[in-house]
Amino acid sequence: MGKNRLQTLLLLICLLLLPGSLLAAQVGQPLIPFKGNNLEGKPFDLQQSIGSKPVMLIFWASWCPSCKTEVPKVNQLAEKFRSRGMDFIAVNVGFNDTVERAQAFVQKTGMTYPVFFDATSDVTERYRLQGVPTIIVADKHGVIRFMNYGTPDITEANFALLMAE
Repeated sequence: MGKNRLQTLLLLICLLLLPGSLLAAQVGQPLIPFKGNNLEGKPFDLQQSIGSKPVMLIFWASWCPSCKTEVPKVNQLAEKFRSRGMDFIAVNVGFNDTVERAQAFVQKTGMTYPVFFDATSDVTERYRLQGVPTIIVADKHGVIRFMNYGTPDITEANFALLMAE
């Protein structure tokens, strides 16, 4: 392959990938709303939380060993901050998973927060996740303030910032 053809091919690949990376969820950008039914069959709409309360999204899969270790940490945060207005929502990425395995995982690990099963992986794709567990924390205005592979330590000062006008 000639040098010019290789440069053209690399430029084309970069141009095709760039728009996707610009659309990926990142710190400082708004949450991407989604809706559907949770594992209990109850309707769920993230838009109802955006703009009124902080939100933690926990993306996970039943086959993910690290996801198991995050559940107790998130449960502790949910116990501390749910009654003060923060929502905690688990999103099973749906990839290589089933509703039955997700339900068994929830029961075995003792998740205390609602679970959305992303059967089509549409939500996961819109957030452009690179792996699980991925945890996203947004302030009460719906702006992403944290995005990483582990549960953050939310202190009283951090919570006050998430609730700030």
